[in-house]
Amino acid sequence: MRLGSRKTSCNRPPKSELGLAAALAALLSSRPAFAHGTAPHGPDDLWHSWHADPLVTIPLVTSSLLFILGVWRLRGHFGRLLPGFGMPQILCFAGGITVLAIALLSPLEGLSKPLLSVHMVQHILLIAVAPPLLVLGKPEVAWLWALPERRRRGLARNGPMRAALTFLSPCARPIPAAMIHMATLWIWHSPTLFDAALASDRLHWLEHVLFFGTALLFWRGVIKARSGREGAAAALIACFVTLLQSGLLSALLSFAREALYHAPDTASWGLSALEDQQLAGAIMSLPMCGIYLVTGLLMAFRLVTPPGRERRKPLPVSPPDLLKQSS
Repeated sequence: MRLGSRKTSCNRPPKSELGLAAALAALLSSRPAFAHGTAPHGPDDLWHSWHADPLVTIPLVTSSLLFILGVWRLRGHFGRLLPGFGMPQILCFAGGITVLAIALLSPLEGLSKPLLSVHMVQHILLIAVAPPLLVLGKPEVAWLWALPERRRRGLARNGPMRAALTFLSPCARPIPAAMIHMATLWIWHSPTLFDAALASDRLHWLEHVLFFGTALLFWRGVIKARSGREGAAAALIACFVTLLQSGLLSALLSFAREALYHAPDTASWGLSALEDQQLAGAIMSLPMCGIYLVTGLLMAFRLVTPPGRERRKPLPVSPPDLLKQSS
C-alpha cells in the first residue's frame, strides 16, 4: 500500500508506525471476520493456498509470545529451567502450535471444503495431535509467569475463579471428558450439521472451536490422571470408549453404500464423493484410532507395573507451587 504524497502537519506519526498500521489494516480487511481459506481450484495452485486468518494467527502468535515471556521470567527467577517444566515441555508446546498452524492456515484448510478426506486429516490434527502436545507443554505455567507479579498473586487468591474451577473440575476427569468429547464428535458429524458447517464460515469456526476445546478437556484428563493408579484406570476406560466410538464412526464412513455428505467438487480431484468418504473413514480408523490405542496401552502398562518398581520422577510443576515459590 502506498501512502499519498499530500503534505501534512509536522505532528504526523512516524513512517514506521504508519507502515505497521497499514499492514495491520490490510491483514484485517483482506477477508471477512469469520472467513476460512478458499478452496484451491486444482492441484497446480495447491501450495499457493496459505492464508493468514486473524482469528487464528492472532491467538497463535499471542499465546506463543506469552509462553516465551513466561519461560524467560521463570528462568530469570530460578536461574534455570525446572525439572517439571523444561526443554521437553517447551518442545511439546512448540509442536502443538506448529500443528495448529498447519491444520488451520495451510492448504489443508482450503482443501477441507471440497474433500472430506482432507477435512478428516484436519480434524485428526485438531483432536488427536495438537491437544496432547499442548497439554504436555504445560502452557498455563508459562502464561502465569508472563503476567505481572501483582496480577499473578491476585489470581492465586481470586475466590470466584477458584469456585468456577471447582465447579468445572468434574468435567475434566477422564470419563466425563471422554463423554463430552464423544458427544461433540457425533453431533457435528451428523450429515445435516456437517454440511451446514461447510457452507457457513461461522459454523465452521464454531465446529473447530468445539472439537479442539473438548479434545483439550479429554487429553488433559487423560494425561493428568496417569500419575495415580486410580486415575490411570479411569484414563484407560476413557481411551477405550473413545477408541470404540471413533472406530464405529470410521466404519460408518467406510462401509456406507452412498455418500452421506454433500461434496460436489471431488471429481476435479479424481475421486467420487463415495470414494472420498471411504478414504476419510480409513484415515480416521488408522492414525486417530492408533493414537487412542497407544495411549490406552500406556495407561494399561501403568496399571500392571508393580508399585515398588515404579520409576520415581520429579513432581510436575504446578502454578500454585510456583506462586508459593515466587512469593
